Amino acid sequence: MVSEVETTQLPIHIIADDCVDCGICVKECAFLQEYGSPHKLAANWLESVKTDPEQNTYPFECSLCGLCHGVCPKDLDPSAMFLAMRRQLVASGNGNLQQHKTIRAYEKRGSSALFSWYYFPAGCETIFFPGCALPGSYATTLTSLFTALQEMIPGIGLVFDCCTKPSHDLGNQAHFQKMFNELCQILQSRGVKKVLVACPNCHRIFSEYGKMFEVETVYEVLAGSADFRSIPRKEITVHDPCGVRKVESVQESVRTLLKGQSLTIREMKHNRKKSFCCGEGGSAGYLRPDFAKKWTAKRVEEAEETTIVSYCAGCTHFLGNSTETFHLLDLLFAPESTLQKKPWISKAYFIYWNRYSLKKKFKKRLSSGVSGTRKELILRPVE
Repeated sequence: MVSEVETTQLPIHIIADDCVDCGICVKECAFLQEYGSPHKLAANWLESVKTDPEQNTYPFECSLCGLCHGVCPKDLDPSAMFLAMRRQLVASGNGNLQQHKTIRAYEKRGSSALFSWYYFPAGCETIFFPGCALPGSYATTLTSLFTALQEMIPGIGLVFDCCTKPSHDLGNQAHFQKMFNELCQILQSRGVKKVLVACPNCHRIFSEYGKMFEVETVYEVLAGSADFRSIPRKEITVHDPCGVRKVESVQESVRTLLKGQSLTIREMKHNRKKSFCCGEGGSAGYLRPDFAKKWTAKRVEEAEETTIVSYCAGCTHFLGNSTETFHLLDLLFAPESTLQKKPWISKAYFIYWNRYSLKKKFKKRLSSGVSGTRKELILRPVE
């Protein structure tokens, strides 16, 4: 479970003490170029907190993408420091910003009775947790994916809910702890031992805070167990999402699946642990849309008009506004129709309608076993 006691100052002290101010991360990051090196920011923060407890809200302008960690020669993680600063601001009453109203509402709906739904068949030990973005934008593909998973993993369950990563990234640790612990308690009470995810951000949250579960992506499962049709096409390039920046097994599984379809991969300069943010990370765009646009522009520039394939619904959506971008799962389960049409970006209304419709569809299809909303299962005792 998420620890109830967490020292937010610790990452700041680590950067203040150990960063050698080499400038490598600053060269890569527009945010650091504007505000200064991690060492400088850490030292200034620790000094000013004594005299100015309100601080400045600039940590909310960092995308928390972790590229600084990916390029650091000392393996330091400045993004963890900016998250700690966010938590400190929220704890002091100065971090609940009006600009984040939309993303907080989006998260709240994800765990509501309207959209949440849990299904545990008899003997269920593995569940598929698709997250928020995939059901909203790729409803048909998600249905095909779950059908395939059922064939490979008899007795697999399904959970529509939110991992509460937005609250985590916005520094609202108390709310994140409450909601994620509640989610984990439901899963544990029903005998779940393994969580399969499609969203790289859900993978990060479950890997870091849900250590009682084995966590794996559907890409790793599919790469080892399924065959997909070849779809020869000129080069594609892969955008690795920030959430799995250092998870090589996921990155390699994605490439195995693409090569299995006879697609030629041209790697961008910034890939895997050095991948650029798509622009959506850390909700930074709510305060600094110019930073978000710069990240997107850098990613599109490196792609050099080559079609981008990603395995994060959020990244695919965000990059798709600027260049041709496909989700890997669309290419696996509907390759011909996917390549023949321009990628369609779901708008807000359709995102919520898709999520609601999927829930209703699966409630009819999966009729045996234990099922219910988050609130219902919290209140319902395990027999």
